[in-house]
Amino acid sequence: METIIRPILLVVAGILAVILYRMLSRGGKTYSYDRTQYISFLSDGSEHVIQEQASGSIIITGKTVMIDGLEYIYKPADNEPVQAILDFDESGLRSVKVLLVDGEKQYFINRTPSPQAA
Repeated sequence: METIIRPILLVVAGILAVILYRMLSRGGKTYSYDRTQYISFLSDGSEHVIQEQASGSIIITGKTVMIDGLEYIYKPADNEPVQAILDFDESGLRSVKVLLVDGEKQYFINRTPSPQAA
C-alpha cells in the first residue's frame, strides 16, 4: 500500500510545484508602497480623507494589479469594471488608486533608494 501512495504523492507534489512556479512567474513588475490615503465620499458631497504610513507590495501584470495579495483590474475587458487606476509621472509609477464602493484608496510608491543601492 505504501509503495503505491509514494509515487502518487510525488506526482501531486510535482504538479503543485509547476502550478506554483507559473503563478509566481507571471511576468509582473514589483513595487513597494510607503503610505496610503483613503478618501470616502460623504452623502453631503464632501470628502473625508485619512492618510497613514503603511507599507506593502504591489505587483503589476498585463491587466491586473495585486496589492498585498488582493487583485484589481486596471485594463478591463468589455464586460469588466475598472477597479484600479495607475498614476504615472516623469519618474514612473507614482501611485495606484483602487476604486471602492464608498470612495477610493491610493497607494503611494516608495521611491527612496534602498541603502544597498547607494
